[in-house]
Amino acid sequence: MADRVAPNPALRHAVAHICRLDPDFSRVEAEAGPLTVRQWPASYSALVRIIVGQQLSARAAQSIFTRLENHVGTITPERLLACSDADLRQAGLSRSKILTCQALGEQVASGNIPLVRLETWNDEAIATALTQVKGIGPWTAELFMLFSLNRLDAFPASDLAVRVAYQQLKGIDERPSEKELRHCCAPFKPFRGAVAHLMWHYYRHKT
Repeated sequence: MADRVAPNPALRHAVAHICRLDPDFSRVEAEAGPLTVRQWPASYSALVRIIVGQQLSARAAQSIFTRLENHVGTITPERLLACSDADLRQAGLSRSKILTCQALGEQVASGNIPLVRLETWNDEAIATALTQVKGIGPWTAELFMLFSLNRLDAFPASDLAVRVAYQQLKGIDERPSEKELRHCCAPFKPFRGAVAHLMWHYYRHKT
């Protein structure tokens, strides 16, 4: 897909570090081919895209987001807030996601969440700002940091694909819980984001 790109040098360094610590991760690119990662501008549109994807398959989320773009055009707070709830429902957004996107749009438009400055903030401050919006939890904030801010230690351990891929890579009988996965990957700090990117790549290959 057009939004997947080769790792930047910092991420490539992080991947090499992970593979040195745990050679199992070297199998990912050996089996799945060269790593590609999602990369989206640090924008309101990217956050809406991640919100749309909450608890949906990547294919279903992409379909809904495409319909939304076709209706709204470039997704900005002003344009989305100008849409009626009926229009947004027609694009495929649930009531809860409509409310979340609208609340986020209001916070971005007012400057309470200054997207243009988030790149200068640390991970904790970014997560705190975003999760103040009802409907945005750690997973959404972590994906935004990974896909749009290139943060190397953001780690969405609750992500189903990451957990499934880790189970497959390690050949373990039971899928690790979020808590178990965080424990297993603690030695990879401050490069746990590289683990997530590798696991998504492996998951796409396996499924």
